Amino acid sequence: MADLQDKVGTQSEEKDLAFCFTLAGSGTQIKRSSDIEDFFPLVKQSSIAWIDIKVDDLEKEAVEIATKAGFSELLLKQLLTRLKERVHFQGGYEDFDTEMGVLFPAVIVKGFDITVNPVFMLLKKGLVLTIRNRETHIFRNLHRYAETFLRRLPKKLHVEDSLTLLLIRIIDENNERNFEQLQEIDRGSESLTKDLKSDDIVRTAAGDQIYHMKLTLVKYLSCLWATSDTLNSLRYGDAELVSDETQVLDKIGSLLNEVHQQLSFAEHVSDVLASGLESLQSIYNNQLQDKNNLLQERNNLLQDKNNKLADLNNALQEKNNLLQEKNNKLQEYSNQLQERNNKLQDYNNRLTLLNNRLTVLNNRITLLGGFLAIISVGFIVPNTIATVMSQTNIFLFGPGDMGWYLALILTSTIVATVSVWLWVRSRGLLPKAKEENEEHLVSGVEKEREIAT
Repeated sequence: MADLQDKVGTQSEEKDLAFCFTLAGSGTQIKRSSDIEDFFPLVKQSSIAWIDIKVDDLEKEAVEIATKAGFSELLLKQLLTRLKERVHFQGGYEDFDTEMGVLFPAVIVKGFDITVNPVFMLLKKGLVLTIRNRETHIFRNLHRYAETFLRRLPKKLHVEDSLTLLLIRIIDENNERNFEQLQEIDRGSESLTKDLKSDDIVRTAAGDQIYHMKLTLVKYLSCLWATSDTLNSLRYGDAELVSDETQVLDKIGSLLNEVHQQLSFAEHVSDVLASGLESLQSIYNNQLQDKNNLLQERNNLLQDKNNKLADLNNALQEKNNLLQEKNNKLQEYSNQLQERNNKLQDYNNRLTLLNNRLTVLNNRITLLGGFLAIISVGFIVPNTIATVMSQTNIFLFGPGDMGWYLALILTSTIVATVSVWLWVRSRGLLPKAKEENEEHLVSGVEKEREIAT
């Protein structure tokens, strides 16, 4: 039967149905509905009632629901101002004498992702109204045993005592669900600790996990401190709707002790996180040291190679200097050869000049010899004829022979001269001035001017 009730309650809450538990003289009653107005007839007939309702948009729908249940709009708005702080959750406690409201966190942790949702708990005479969004955890045990809890309340209790005990039970259920989330953080810290012990840990991944874990712990601790502050306000606030009985207030003190224990445990997890950060820093430092050593070794190797290259460069420089010296010597030798060549060229030019002069002189002598040969023939032939003809014992000439004798002399002279001139010319013994110019047979003065130029 209990399992069936647990199953039905869980399914009903999963369907986002609102719950109403009432205690009247005839006993307890429970009702589930999606409309809060369906619960009002039961509330009017009961001595104490609890309505638990979930909404889609808490900030927009909470005021409307609370005013329908008979609470003032100002009470809800005062509590809603605490939701403006998005980084750290702030608890809430508002006492308006005839009505009051408290604000507690509902924490959900998945891995290192934390979600904090507010839970409004409103009290007035005979009624406790809880308003929360649909993302909050399920009050499984409280829904299952709410009727049993109400039946076991002593009938002689004042309404304030009953309301306070019911409120304490609701807060305790909410705290238990919140405390369970710390186990999820603890499991994550154990997994992180194992990763930190690994030799092949990736520093960036571990650092990201530690950062998210730290952020989750900070938000979780802020929720616990907000819960503690709100419980302190309940314990020592002296509200008209809160019991003055010591035994009842001690139960609030017990809730405070449990919250403080969770704070201690969360701080222990934070210490583990701090040690993990130190371990990560140590690993990071070791990795940096290893990288530094490796870089130093590489730097030494590069330095050695650089030194070897420097030595090789020096050796090449020395060889280059030697080659440069040899090149300079060869250049000097080449210059010397060039000077000698120039001198030989000058000497050759001078010889050429002298040769040209001798050639010119030879040509002139040859020309002179040719002319002398022609001239000599012109004198020898008539002289010979005249000598032969002058022999009186052989030839006898009279005055009448003077004509043909002179004609013979002239004719023989002309014929001999022309014949010798033609023969000398045919032998090339009579060079011309034009031929001398073609053969560059210039005078000595002109050649010397050309050499000087």
